Amino acid sequence: MGKFETKKTELLRKGDLEKTKFLENIEKLILPSQVKKIQQNDKTVLKELVLPAWVDWGLLYDWASTKKIGSGKTCILCNLDAENGVFLLEKYICESCFLKIKNI
Repeated sequence: MGKFETKKTELLRKGDLEKTKFLENIEKLILPSQVKKIQQNDKTVLKELVLPAWVDWGLLYDWASTKKIGSGKTCILCNLDAENGVFLLEKYICESCFLKIKNI
């Protein structure tokens, strides 16, 4: 359990529902481009964000490290992101895995 989950659990246990609700909805407040900057440990993004004083960089970085920002879908076979692929029975299979299966 990371720092983000620990903080969220601690606030919930203390009964601070407002802060807990903020942490649950933080994904709606931060743009994907900002999440990418946070994942790259670029602290200049703090100037762009309006956050409460109790949200520190460690908490923000821990939250962002759990988020996956990518344009592709996740393949169910290799668990990698890929932009090219097919949906088979409502499951996404990347192009390389699909070609491996096809050539068997």
